[in-house]
Formats: sequence, C-alpha cells, structure tokens
Amino acid sequence: MLSWAVIADDLTGAADTGIQFRPLASPFYLVDGRTGTDFGFDPSAAGVALFTGTRGLAPGPAAAVLVRVARGIQASGCRRVYKKIDSALRGPIGAEIEAVVEALGAEASFVAPAFPAQGRTTREGIHRLNGRPIAETEMARDPVFPVTDSWLPAWIARSSARPVAHVSYRVLDQGEEAAAEEIRRLLNKGAGHISFDVLEEGHLERVARLALRRFPQVLPCGSAGLAAALVRVAAPAAAPAIPAAPGVRLSGRGGFLWICGSASERLKEQGDRLAASGGVHAETLAPELLCGPPQDDSVEAALARAAEGLARGDLLLRLPPPAKGAFLADPAALAEGVSRFVVRLMRRSAPRGLFLSGGDTAAAVLAELGARAVRLEREVASGIVAGRIVAGPHDGLPVVTKAGSFGPPEALVELKQRLS
Repeated sequence: MLSWAVIADDLTGAADTGIQFRPLASPFYLVDGRTGTDFGFDPSAAGVALFTGTRGLAPGPAAAVLVRVARGIQASGCRRVYKKIDSALRGPIGAEIEAVVEALGAEASFVAPAFPAQGRTTREGIHRLNGRPIAETEMARDPVFPVTDSWLPAWIARSSARPVAHVSYRVLDQGEEAAAEEIRRLLNKGAGHISFDVLEEGHLERVARLALRRFPQVLPCGSAGLAAALVRVAAPAAAPAIPAAPGVRLSGRGGFLWICGSASERLKEQGDRLAASGGVHAETLAPELLCGPPQDDSVEAALARAAEGLARGDLLLRLPPPAKGAFLADPAALAEGVSRFVVRLMRRSAPRGLFLSGGDTAAAVLAELGARAVRLEREVASGIVAGRIVAGPHDGLPVVTKAGSFGPPEALVELKQRLS
C-alpha cells in the first residue's frame, strides 16, 4: 500500500519533490498521472509522484484533471498526499490546490511554496526569487503561465473560490502553540487555504510540524523545500533510516544525451557552459524544424549530425532562446517534436543515459520511449534527481531530471563531472 503520494503539475517538479519522501516510502516512483493511477508495474511501490501536465491549463480544466488524479490516489488506499506547486508560482495553483482539497475531503490547505535553498522566499506575503518580487523576474515572461502578482494570497485566490488567509513569519517565530492558535482562528473564520511566510529552512520545519502534529486533516502544499522539511520532522518516528541509493551507473558505451527543453534563461546559461566545457557536441533544434514534416531534409541532416556526435561522446540538444519575430511554436507541439527527434536519434545511436530538463519535454520524451514510470534513486544535487526507466524497450536506462530554472550556472558542468 502506498504511504505517500505527491501530485505535481509537471514532471521535473514531481521528481525533485518525490525523491524527498524516499526515506519514508521506498521504492518511490515517478508516474505520468495523465494516463491514470494504475501502479501495477510494482505491487511493492510505497510512494508515487504523479505529474499532471496542468501548468499551462486554465483553472477549470486543470481542476478537473486534479480531481480525477486525487480520487484515484484515494482509491488506492494511500495514507498521505502532498500537493506540489511551483516554487515560482507558475500555473493555476489555487484551482489545483482547491481541487485536491475537495476531492480528498481535507479540512483546508497549508501553502508554502518557498524554497530558500533555491532563492525562493516569502516575506509578509510577497513571494521572491533571489530577493526580487517574483512578478518582477523572468517568471513574468514565462511563455506558458506568466506570473503577474507577487502577493501570494492574492495569486492563490485568483483561481480558487475558498477564502485565503496568510500567516506571517512573526507568528511562526512565536512558537508552535501561538502559530497553532492563529491557524485555528483563521480556520474558524472560514479560511480554506492558509499561506505562510518562509524566510529560512526553520520556517519550513515549523509549517511541517504544524501540518503533521497539529492539523493532520490539512493538505500540505509547496515545493521540494516543504517536502524535505516534512520528512525531516516525520522520519525519526515514522521510518527507519534506509541506505543511500547507489550512484548514477551509466549504461553501454555511447555518450550521455543532454536534452534541454525549457525556455528558462538559467537553463540556457547552464547549457552554454556545458557546451563550452569540452567533450560535448551541441545541436540547437529550431522550432520550425521540430514542428515541420518529419522526413524533411533538414531534419535528416540534424539527425545525422546528432547521431555522429552522440557516437563520439556526450550530445547536448537544446532549443534556441525566444527572439522577436521568430517562429512561435505551440509548447505542446514543440515538446512532441523534441520527443520524436530523440526517439529517432536513439534508434541510430544508443546513449548511456538521459538528462531531461523542461517538464513538458521530459514527459513527452518518456512517453515516446514507452516508459511506464521512473524509479527514483537519489538526489544528485538540489533539484537534480537520478533514477531509471521502468518498462518499455529502454527499461533500466539511467535518467536524470532537473527543473529548468534551478541550480547555479555551473550545474550541468558539475553534473557531467559526477557522471564521469
């Protein structure tokens, strides 16, 4: 029986949050929630992180998907559910949280998207990225779901019907009893969602204690930051320590295939440094090429160059940065185009492993490869998760995922060194 389930709006977020729960629930799997909640690939599964692909949907359609997924998890007998939301607030987070609360019959939600280790904090209700209000960062230009309000309670309320209340860090700093009293007061006044200030890791642990010890009927919602705090609070009493997962053991003799399918400015910088580090052939895939006829001569030429590069060593596939007047592809069509290119490439030259960044692209690639799940094994670095494909023709192939906007500029260079 499942002991923990994570519901996330995208694949990379599901992976970096799901891996946090491995000390409480092992084995833990990454699963495409869009295809149902059948976990028959491993009857011994103790935890699952399901991604729903709903970040770019309108509130109504997103909520409908979340209700179906949450009810499927509930029917499986899972004891605890964590709703993962983007630490940069992208997506209709209010609608998604509310749908899960109602489907599970939870009392309310606790919402703490902050992730101090990745520069995401909330102070007096203003959510920030590296000190700047989130709506003044690159997230305001996100091509799928731009963030236009930094005031966390208002952003939640924009796509939810239940009242939203907020708890300041000053209340959390007064101690657990004082914070619990304030939360009870807010719940009694009809709050359906309660968001929290988080300036540091200690605030996340205080929210986690409140959720686990004082308000177990409330749905905890946040990023990998709050998930890790929940495990730190629960692990000593909830589960014995388990051995660390093995390192990333690569398969075969070919190169490692790096697939960067996100428009994130941070990922572009990371890809540039990887390409400049040596031993990596870089191929930029134009959107018009990926979305055009699959047998086009330019596609064949790109495939030939890529296959030759992968046979010699590591290969980096990436998208060009958005440019004024450039061809604008539908994000879903672009992800499908990347996945078709990757599958055709892998038929010509088999890689030792895959790196996937950009949630929609990662989901499309795994689906095209016939994977039923990814068994999560270890967190290589903050936000970077290693595992292995389950089922399909590439069963057992190592795969590493990363959220596009996470990590320092040298993140991919450092990861390559670890893989070597």
